[in-house]
Amino acid sequence: MFKFGLYLSKTFLITWLTTVFGFLVLIGLLDSLANGADIVASGEGFQGTFRYMFLRAPVIFDRIFVFTLVVAILLVFVRLIRQHELVALLGFGISAPKQILLLLPVVFGASLVSITFIDVAMAPAVRSLQDWGIGEYKIKNITSENPLWLEDGQNIVRATERISYTRLGDIQIFERGESGEVDSVLWAESATFNNPNWTLDGVRILEVAGADGEKRSAQNDPSPRIWETSQTPKTIARLAAEPRDISLSEMRNFMMRGNSGSKPRFAYSFWHAHRLTRPLAALILLLCCVPLMQRTGREDTGDKTLIVGITMGFVFLIVDGAMATFATSGGIGVTTAITFPLALFALLGAFMLVRTESL
Repeated sequence: MFKFGLYLSKTFLITWLTTVFGFLVLIGLLDSLANGADIVASGEGFQGTFRYMFLRAPVIFDRIFVFTLVVAILLVFVRLIRQHELVALLGFGISAPKQILLLLPVVFGASLVSITFIDVAMAPAVRSLQDWGIGEYKIKNITSENPLWLEDGQNIVRATERISYTRLGDIQIFERGESGEVDSVLWAESATFNNPNWTLDGVRILEVAGADGEKRSAQNDPSPRIWETSQTPKTIARLAAEPRDISLSEMRNFMMRGNSGSKPRFAYSFWHAHRLTRPLAALILLLCCVPLMQRTGREDTGDKTLIVGITMGFVFLIVDGAMATFATSGGIGVTTAITFPLALFALLGAFMLVRTESL
C-alpha cells in the first residue's frame, strides 16, 4: 500500500508542477501581450515583458492553483487508465475510497504549499506592480474614479492620485475635534513621504469650526506643512490593493474594527476565510475527481471523463466566484459564501463515491 501511495504521490507532483508551469507561462504570456503597449511605454523594453510576467506570476497562481490541482488529479488517472494501471490497483483491492486516502496527503500538502507561497510572494509583487503602474494597476491604483479613503486618528483623509510610490496627489484632510465634528478641511496638491511623515505642498485650509452658517473661503498656506501619520508608502499600497491581493496578516489587520481599508471589513473577512479554506476545497475536489475517473473498460482512454472533470472544475470556479462577488458586495454572509460551494461539491463527490462503490 505504501509503495502504491508513493507512486501515486510522485506521479501527482510531477504532473501538477508541469501543469502549473504551463498555465503560468501561457496565461502570463497572454497577459503580457495584452499589456505590451504599457510595458513598452514604461521604458522597460523587451526585458520588461519578463519582469511583468515574473511579478504577475503569484497573482495568476492565486487565481488558478485550485484548478491546476483538479487538472493534475484528472491527468494522473488518465495515465492510470491508459496504461491499465487502474485495473491493477482495483485488482489489489485499492478501491476509490482507498485511492482518495492515498492521494489525500500529497494534495493537501500541495495546497498548503500553494497558499503559503501566495501569502509570502503575492503582496510584495502587487506592491511592485502598483509602483510600476502597469496594466490593470493603473486603474486599481489610487485614481479620481477609485479614490482612497482612510481614517487617520481623528481625521478622515481622501486621496485621488498616486504620483509615485512615495508621493500622493490631490489630498483632502477633514480635521475633526474630540466630538467628531469637522473643525477644518485641508487640501494639498501633493504629499511626499519624508520618513517618518509626509510633507504637504500647495496647501489650502478652510476653517469650519465656529462658522455658524457664515460663508468662508479656503485660504492658501504658503508655509510648509507636515502630515503626521503612521501611514507609510507600504501601508498605502496595502490600503489601495484589492483585499485578496494582500497577505493573511494584513487581512486580519483590516478585519479589525476601526482599521481602514479600500473595502469594507467583511470583504477582508471573506478573502481571509477563502484563502484558509482552499486546502479543504482541494480535498473536496479530490473527492469528486477520483470516483469520476473509475473507468476500467478495455477501450477506455479517460478522454471523455477528463473533459467532464475539467468542466466540473470550471463550474466550481464559477460558483465560487459568484459567491465571492456576492459576499464582497455585502449581498450574503461570509460563512454562507464560503460554505455553499464546498458543501455542494462535497455532496456531489459523496454521491459519486457511493454510486461507484455500489456498482
